Amino acid sequence: MKTLGTILIVLFVIVALLGVGLQMFLTKGLTSALNQGVFPAVKAMYGLEMSITNASVNVLKGTAELQGFAVRNLKGYEEPYLLTFDDCLMEVDMMSLIRRDPILINRAEAHGAVLVVERNSDRKFNVKELADALKPVESSTAPDTEPEEKAEPQRVPAPEKEVAKTEPVPVHIRRIIADLRVLYSDSKRDREYPLDLQLKASDLFTVPEKSQPNSLIVLRGSLADDSNSFATDLSAVLEPLTDPANPTFNATGSILDIDAEFLEELLSKNDMESGVFSIKPSITCNQGRLEGSDIDLVIKDLKIYNAEIGETKLTLPITGTLQKPWIDLSGTLSSLFSEQALNIGKAVGLQELKKELGIEDGAITQQTLMGQLTNRVEEINDSPALQELIQQIAPGTQPTNSTSTNQPIKKAIGNALIEQLEQNVKEVEGNEAVKDLLRGFFNK
Repeated sequence: MKTLGTILIVLFVIVALLGVGLQMFLTKGLTSALNQGVFPAVKAMYGLEMSITNASVNVLKGTAELQGFAVRNLKGYEEPYLLTFDDCLMEVDMMSLIRRDPILINRAEAHGAVLVVERNSDRKFNVKELADALKPVESSTAPDTEPEEKAEPQRVPAPEKEVAKTEPVPVHIRRIIADLRVLYSDSKRDREYPLDLQLKASDLFTVPEKSQPNSLIVLRGSLADDSNSFATDLSAVLEPLTDPANPTFNATGSILDIDAEFLEELLSKNDMESGVFSIKPSITCNQGRLEGSDIDLVIKDLKIYNAEIGETKLTLPITGTLQKPWIDLSGTLSSLFSEQALNIGKAVGLQELKKELGIEDGAITQQTLMGQLTNRVEEINDSPALQELIQQIAPGTQPTNSTSTNQPIKKAIGNALIEQLEQNVKEVEGNEAVKDLLRGFFNK
């Protein structure tokens, strides 16, 4: 979701710059207008350094082309650039350049785009800081209420010359296609993950209004060197962005087979480990508030305290706001531990039993376990029913030549109980009616 939001913000910035540039190119030249006029203003407002190698418009063909666009990374990050693309070709409705209500771009196609999502050594993300920088800032107009001890005559300042405000040029991009490489860089772990994605979007506006159609954004792709990893299929429907800080949108999709290293820190704190995992978000944001949203986290080869749980799905509810989302991770993990209590208990119990019996760590067959128990515990050695019950409930690898009957666990418990009662309770010994009654109860 952070990647989608960042891409959307950057696209809006690019479109806004394009609109201003198209307005100025006839008099100053588009390239110089962007590099000398528009980009310095953006840097002054947001601290973003932008540049472009070449920008041109072919009036006869109705096309505009941008080449060598770059946005430098924020301070405190190692990667030099946050966003670059080699070229972007746009099909422009030339009559809309005159009307400007809005400027209409029928199609924009970008190639060689690279977006860098970086986490620095302080565990901060550049895309998060960028999103914060692009939020509107409200100026404080509260009057100074400090009481004056003595009123003194003041000089009336000369009226200041009003600075003319440049109204944003409305631009409507009907369709955009971008071949995008998203490079996730983790400076703390010294790891990089390049994702090759294709972004498709429709109906993007620089000046949103309620009467406009919803925007559609689709992102698909996978890990650059492995098409089966990070398999991404995300889509979002965004209502007109009249309030950028409190958007309304729906986003769904999936990212499959993500490297388990991304969960290593979280899982290790809870004595867990896993294989690859997948996420399937279903996000509903209504005017900045997250309502009925959740993320399905599907973990393969999950282990808890070395208990093999296998593939597990955790549903993480999301509440709060887009700026301050709340994910009930602790509650979800508590539910998981409750559901898997029996498996975890068996695994922990087996570990303690292995220590007691002097069995080394590693794989253990039920045959080995039973051999140790029958050699050390006379009651188990003399009880076939107890041996059968232990084989039913004890974790471990079943030998290929096992003669276990693999009977239902309830029946195994009944047989063990009847056997022990027969050996230790005189009234049960030889009383077939009582034993049949007990067998009937456990065989139901």
